[in-house]
Amino acid sequence: MTFSTRTFLVSGCMAIFGYSVQISADETTSAGSIAFTHANIVTMQTADTVFGATLLVKDGKIETIAPASTPIDDSYRIVDLNNQWVVPGFIDGHVHLNQSGSAYSRPDIIDATVIEPYTVEQAWLRHSLPDITHSYVMNGVTTIVDMGGPSAWIPDYDELSKEIRSPYILHAAELISAAPVPALDADGPVFKAVKDTKAATDEVKRQLLLSSNVVKFVWTHEAGLSPEALTNRYSQAMKTARDAGKIVAVHAESLPYAKAAIKAGAHILVHGVITDFIDEEFIALAQKHNVSYMPTLTAHQHYKSLFLRNIDFTERERAMAPERVLQSFNTLQNASAKDVPMYAMMSKYMTYVDDTASIGTLSVQEQGIVGQLSAMFSERIRDIQFTNLKRAADAGLRLAFGTDAGNPGTLHGVSIHEEMRAWLKAGISPDTLLHAMTIGAAEAMGISHLKGALLSSKEASFVVLPASPLSEMLPDLSPTIVVKSGQIVYSPSSEINDAP
Repeated sequence: MTFSTRTFLVSGCMAIFGYSVQISADETTSAGSIAFTHANIVTMQTADTVFGATLLVKDGKIETIAPASTPIDDSYRIVDLNNQWVVPGFIDGHVHLNQSGSAYSRPDIIDATVIEPYTVEQAWLRHSLPDITHSYVMNGVTTIVDMGGPSAWIPDYDELSKEIRSPYILHAAELISAAPVPALDADGPVFKAVKDTKAATDEVKRQLLLSSNVVKFVWTHEAGLSPEALTNRYSQAMKTARDAGKIVAVHAESLPYAKAAIKAGAHILVHGVITDFIDEEFIALAQKHNVSYMPTLTAHQHYKSLFLRNIDFTERERAMAPERVLQSFNTLQNASAKDVPMYAMMSKYMTYVDDTASIGTLSVQEQGIVGQLSAMFSERIRDIQFTNLKRAADAGLRLAFGTDAGNPGTLHGVSIHEEMRAWLKAGISPDTLLHAMTIGAAEAMGISHLKGALLSSKEASFVVLPASPLSEMLPDLSPTIVVKSGQIVYSPSSEINDAP
């Protein structure tokens, strides 16, 4: 699949928030030496902001941060930022590019294949990846991490990473699991089921032959295996991945499974802990093993809203999301129960999840269904996630940011803003949040020597914002310029004071 001839969203004009987006070829492909003057720079390496400075970029890397009075050589192109704020490019550490974010992207959970065959949805998505990945850049995200999908898509990700209007894409291959999920098998499996220790280790060795950066394990109870049984099945495979220099990511929702995963060698807990409050033992284990805590606070709530038939999107989301994705929710919610029986059933019983007073009117069997839904979608689960994140932050655990974009309702690129608001609502300070979105995520992925901070010799990928990001305003800010490896790749207006 060749992307070099694709027409990207911003190669013409597109209406966003009432103004036109137009980027000239010169603005988006300029390389070499650039001096970004009159910048308020948040390096993320320290807590201090460098006010009114000049950021010198050369050959895709940061050369230095210089005082405003520093003479600038004639070889530099000058871009006057007019006292705007500069932060490192955001990193979304948990996305799924083989999921569109539409109502049809998870037929294993919402089987709407009568409306939209999964193969059709997947074909559209794969064709649309250039525009979808560019939506991250439009929101200031210069690096994303695909946390698992069919390895057949990996060449597409590697090619897109080279495209100037796409973020850099790190990725995993198939999710290593104790149970298969055949409903998601289109271009090969998404979940690779392994029956024993040898099969798990063999699968890791297969993935080591790919260009993947991450090996991801599903460490949950669905296959009926205890934390100890999964330790026996996965620990050698995880060691094999670590010994090869790969990041080991683990999906573990409950506290006992998360603890076992940490002991077995997890680098990252990609959803945090969802169903139980973390305790002192967990904190001590995470500190001892230097584990990154990467919660996804909003993805489950989008499922809940979809089942309650009240999912809605912000003005920003509606402006940036593909119309096909937005329309899928209306179509699903208006479909007949005959066409989508599982969705209809879950919609019926989701209304009881937080309405304990009415549960007594249901049969024992119906109460069992509500109980299963409550285990993932109740207000209590949301409160646990928020509390766990705050406790992890207060304990000084390594925090990293991710959205789980691609799941129904968690839209690619633009969902970072809702996830940011959730972090702030959980009691996380703006500077801690910004750290998690930059250097924290870079540390989690083992790329902090290249990304995450604005320092000499590091990659010149950064975001220019009109106001301070070190405030509660952070989720509401829109980039005025996005730079990837020293090249201006996005600016929603032509008001760059570009000196001759």
